[in-house]
Amino acid sequence: MVLTRRRPGWRPRLRMLTLAAAAALAAVLALLLAVPHPSPSLAEVVPFQPDQIIRIEGQGWGHGVGMSQWGARGRALAGQTADQIVLTYYTGVDVIDAPTDQTPIRVLISNGYQPASFDGAVSSSNLEQGDIIGVGGAWAISGATDALPPGARLRLLHHPGERRVTVRLLDAAGQHMLDFDLPGQIEVVPLQPETRLLVQYKVTPPDQDTPGQHFDLYRGSMRVYVNAEGLIDTVNVLSLEDYLLGVVPAEMPRHWPAEALKAQAMAARTYALTSLRPDHPVWDVVDTTQDQVYLGVNHEAPETTAAVQATARRVIAYQNAPIRSYFFSTANGHTEANEDVFGDAPQPYLRPVVDLDPSGRPWDADSPLSTWSTAEFPLGVLRTLVPGPGDAPVGDIRSLDFGRRTASGRMIDVGVEGPQGSRRIGAWDFVARFNRRTAIEIGPMYSTRFILVFAYPLTRSVEPLDLPDGQSIYFADTGHNVRHGFLKYFNARGGQAAFGRPLTEEFVENGRVVQYFERARFEYHPELAGTPYETQLGLINDTLTAPRRPFDGDEPFPSVPQHRYFPETGHSVHYGFLQFWETQGGLDRFGYPISQEVVENGRTVQHFQRARLVWAPDAPSGQNVQLADVGTELLRARGLLPP
Repeated sequence: MVLTRRRPGWRPRLRMLTLAAAAALAAVLALLLAVPHPSPSLAEVVPFQPDQIIRIEGQGWGHGVGMSQWGARGRALAGQTADQIVLTYYTGVDVIDAPTDQTPIRVLISNGYQPASFDGAVSSSNLEQGDIIGVGGAWAISGATDALPPGARLRLLHHPGERRVTVRLLDAAGQHMLDFDLPGQIEVVPLQPETRLLVQYKVTPPDQDTPGQHFDLYRGSMRVYVNAEGLIDTVNVLSLEDYLLGVVPAEMPRHWPAEALKAQAMAARTYALTSLRPDHPVWDVVDTTQDQVYLGVNHEAPETTAAVQATARRVIAYQNAPIRSYFFSTANGHTEANEDVFGDAPQPYLRPVVDLDPSGRPWDADSPLSTWSTAEFPLGVLRTLVPGPGDAPVGDIRSLDFGRRTASGRMIDVGVEGPQGSRRIGAWDFVARFNRRTAIEIGPMYSTRFILVFAYPLTRSVEPLDLPDGQSIYFADTGHNVRHGFLKYFNARGGQAAFGRPLTEEFVENGRVVQYFERARFEYHPELAGTPYETQLGLINDTLTAPRRPFDGDEPFPSVPQHRYFPETGHSVHYGFLQFWETQGGLDRFGYPISQEVVENGRTVQHFQRARLVWAPDAPSGQNVQLADVGTELLRARGLLPP
């Protein structure tokens, strides 16, 4: 038997409930979280600036409904009993007795398997031999064979081009015993209490504690079906109590406190009981996180077996009916209402729980995923998340809306807006797409309780350049330099009073060297080098007002000293605004008017291509016209500056 049995191209998927591997993440997460944090964005709507550098910081692991497994651990370490734990996480419940030792459960452990061909020319669909082997005791194929000894095996073989599967029996020495065609379904049954069934074609990771061993050995019987596609589905049928022996150690580390393991056993038992599907002809549950992780006999452990046996038949009930006892890894202090996460009807026993110890520390704070972070990446990476299959297109993304959250801060959905419309993506769909479509180096998301943290690389403070001969000046309060040609322009045309302080260094934007100031954007035009227009001011207010234009215009009139009409844009400028425009730089400094005087936020303003003039009636005489910080506003609107 090979040490690792996987499908070709197999990639492990994120387990949202299983905890056994969680501790291994602690060191990596500690390194990530030790990095100095940029500014978190609490804005509901994030402008989609693809080059903006972000990371995602989150809290908790899993959906957040029901019992926090790390919280159960913390409570057990503090001396709480299993009953106290489940009565805390599930509101208004009791623990009752139910005949789960007499209740069978059908677990789909393998689906869509195609055996190797009868003639050996075609390998199986997962390169594994299609064998079921009796281990430890006698077994049989119900209605088809007498007792078969330990080590004998059943082998499945298909006939290419036919909906036909042959069952071949081999003795323990590998000698051929019998062939017959699979009649749609067979049941492989143990004949002794110690008999176990090894399903060779079950794809499973190796047992790290026992080299050469895999999680493919099971209690109970195996039902082998030919499904509608002509492939093989395999269902393990066993008592619900025996099923839990392979579930509890897969869902909670075996070395955790006994009372936490007992609480897990009760939650898993109750969840299984409410997962039975008598209306389904083949199976009740699958063996993955879609239901509960079930790894069979080879993953059983004395500690978890003791927890299952100590709580035998005990289930969690609300008004004497078993509940849907959801559980998950880590809440970081607050669980959720089921309707806010799953969108179904509110359940009285699945109410939010403030999960803090008497000191105010989350009971599950020891979890390595109580807080987590991705690596930094460009915001443009999120473009790969939309559209998805079946999504209506929105065109080039303009903004992302992270405003719809639960009381504890978990995302409900994410809004995407573009020129062709808007749509909302469910929060778990967003997380699943992120984990599936982004580079593995970025790291996964573990819950929907997260925020975007912006690095703002263009506006981060830098060190002074201190160039010789006054070729640069440094603004300590914004942490940026102005140098060379931009500095010459800055000093010659009014300096800080005219343009405000620098908000960035020089950088290339749309193929041109630019620098942002509080009230302007400087642009370098090399094609005009040596002329007065080598440095120009960008039309930043034109960009800012684009979604609101056109503003109402004016009727043409002959210009006079106090009133001027601009036929280029159909707007006019009057009195103090006109005087300021003419004396402070005119067309080169402000551009054309793109609105009439309007009232915004209680102030009279007028928009120009490069600036917004604001009338301040209470200012000292001669200072009534002021310049708005349109450079700051544009950077914020584009997500390049903290709000």
